Amino acid sequence: MDSLMWSNPVLRQVILGCYDPSSPLSCLRGKPELLQAILAKVVQAWAAHVNTTTRGFLRLGTTPSRDPSVLGFQHYPLHAAFPKPWHRDQSMTYHVNMMPFIMGDKLSLPSSCRRYFPMIEECLKTSSSDENGKIGYLTIHEGMVQGGTSQRRSGLHIEAGGIRGDHARMPDYLWGYGMYAPFQIFGGIYMASTVEDSCCIYNAIIDNPREVVGHLGDIEHLRDVLDKSTCAKFYPVNELFWITDRTPHESLPLKMTQYRQFFRLVTSQVSHWYADHSTPNPLGIQPTAEIVYGNKFSPHEDSPAHAPQPLDGSTVVCPRTPLS
Repeated sequence: MDSLMWSNPVLRQVILGCYDPSSPLSCLRGKPELLQAILAKVVQAWAAHVNTTTRGFLRLGTTPSRDPSVLGFQHYPLHAAFPKPWHRDQSMTYHVNMMPFIMGDKLSLPSSCRRYFPMIEECLKTSSSDENGKIGYLTIHEGMVQGGTSQRRSGLHIEAGGIRGDHARMPDYLWGYGMYAPFQIFGGIYMASTVEDSCCIYNAIIDNPREVVGHLGDIEHLRDVLDKSTCAKFYPVNELFWITDRTPHESLPLKMTQYRQFFRLVTSQVSHWYADHSTPNPLGIQPTAEIVYGNKFSPHEDSPAHAPQPLDGSTVVCPRTPLS
């Protein structure tokens, strides 16, 4: 417990508060037994939210077992047939993030994204929620990644939101949702990448995320709880797989500098679309999610991120108003 208290970002702040005379936690200073008992209860409460009996991810190939109680790794992988990179020069990055399009309609994608349509079709074939005709959200990230860094979001997180930086609870926050039933999957998120050990996924889900998840899905404080649970880790490469928006995962730092292609399809149940962090569809396809403006990483400031989102070789800056 002692090592966990210092390695865990939340528990560490509680301990530091005990040594801050201006903090109400200072009343616990000099009472180590009481402090340990309180923190043990906190960790116990966190662990109660980790559900290892519900599938957190699914390999999309066929399964040799028809037993609905069989979970996880018995499913065969489904190979991800990545297209050629958009840019011949690998020093150039191609990045489209959460771009809305009509699932099943190839012509609703700009030309630079249509090369990924066969992968999108493979995803939709596995869905039991009939996503065809609905608005989905496409992410493509192609580029060199420096060794020791991650291409996508680092840190353990889920996609469903939790508590903002001011401790206010977010409204119901969906990012594809996702539900598994025996031999059926509904909604959720599909992903694939071309680099080994660049992504880690836990075969679990976080129950009632609004009660335990931090801003933008941060669950770094649950890392030790997850590592000590019975949920397995999954390190996919060149494989299409499915997760829920409550599945713990993280982008890992690469062992060496190399080129990486990343694909993600978020299905229709998305509650918020962050305009300053997302790529508008140049064909005018609009998100059905609520459009939110400003920097999502600084919820108290109206400071747009204006991250460049190249499309067809040009740079597109997300507009402050929706496309007409």
